[in-house]
This record gives sequence, structure tokens and C-alpha cells, in this order.
Amino acid sequence: MPRRGTPMRFVHQICVDRRPKGLRAVYLVEADSDEDTAELARLFEQFGPMLENIRLSRGKLVSFAVQLQSGDQSILEQIEGLLKKNFGFVILHRSFDQLIYGIVCELCKDSGSTLIRLPKCDICRRPEPFPDTVVSFMDDRNNRIATRAYCATCTAESVGRSSKEFVISLLEADRDDFGVLRHMTLVRSRSAKKHLAFRIKSDAEHQFAMG
Repeated sequence: MPRRGTPMRFVHQICVDRRPKGLRAVYLVEADSDEDTAELARLFEQFGPMLENIRLSRGKLVSFAVQLQSGDQSILEQIEGLLKKNFGFVILHRSFDQLIYGIVCELCKDSGSTLIRLPKCDICRRPEPFPDTVVSFMDDRNNRIATRAYCATCTAESVGRSSKEFVISLLEADRDDFGVLRHMTLVRSRSAKKHLAFRIKSDAEHQFAMG
């Protein structure tokens, strides 16, 4: 919903980015200094081509969620081994779920560490470091107006439908309810990044605005 005083912009195109899935894991490490924290960041950057990573906490407890780009799970053990050579307290959890995220939250409280805010699925509102599907609303100059992100569980409920029905179904289920789009004509179009994209037909594009 637009904020008070925010100028409205009309949505011209809707771009859909389906992200690749991969095995997820969470690393929890006790850091004794800023140097330890910097060393951890460098270590995970080393594996950048093979996995995505996002930091969950900083301070005494440094934690990262990762998602593998390939099926080679040995990378997880390799990282765990490197960490255990240099840090006394290391935990590897082979998934990202509400259980491990709850543990990270509790350990942050106990250790005085800072929990880093994660993006949330815009349907179920659960923390989601690696969204399965991202929908971007673009104006007529191809500038992004807003972005919505959805987890794999919520996305799965719409899989199997046509491309247009898939997008509309997600947006209808969104907490902000974009069901108005069902009554507009969406035309398949090209995206600059070759993502799935739909243009709102010219006779309706001035009916859907966002702040």
C-alpha cells in the first residue's frame, strides 16, 4: 500500500524471476573479535561461485544461511572443516527452517548478538533468505516501483497453472492482495533480463498504481 505523501506511479509491466532451488544450510560460529567476523565474511565470499550466502546475525554469534548452486554437498563439509580449524564453537545445520532460525534468535538474545532482519515471504510472512519467486512491478521507464517475494512452499501451491494464472494466483494470495489484476488484461512481453514478464494492456494500465 502507498505511504502517505508518496507519489503514485502507474505499473506498466510485471516481471517474474523464478530463482533456482538448492540445498540450504545454516552455520553458527562464535566470534571473539571484529577480526574473526571479517575472516568469516572472507571465507564465505571465497565460495561465492558455488553458493549464495546471507548473514543472519553479527556480534558474539555470527551466523550465515547458505544455498548451494550445485548438488555437490561436500562443499558444506569443506566449509565446516575450515571453520572448525579456526573457531572453537561451530554448528552446521543442513537446512533453513523455523527450528534453526528460532535457535539463532535465542542464541542472539543469550549472547547479546544482533539478529539481522531477513526478508519475509509476502504470503506466509515467514523469514525467507532465498525466495523461490520474486515479482517486480515496473513503470513505463523500466524502473522498479516495488518487489514482492515468495517462499517455495507458497509458490508450490500455484505451480502447474499457466504462466499468467501462476502470477495472478501468487499476487492474489499476497498479504497486500493484488487481486485487482485478475480483472485487467495482461499481455506476455519481454523483460530486459529475459525473465517471465507481462505488460498491463494500455487501456487498463492507468488503473493500477503504487507508491
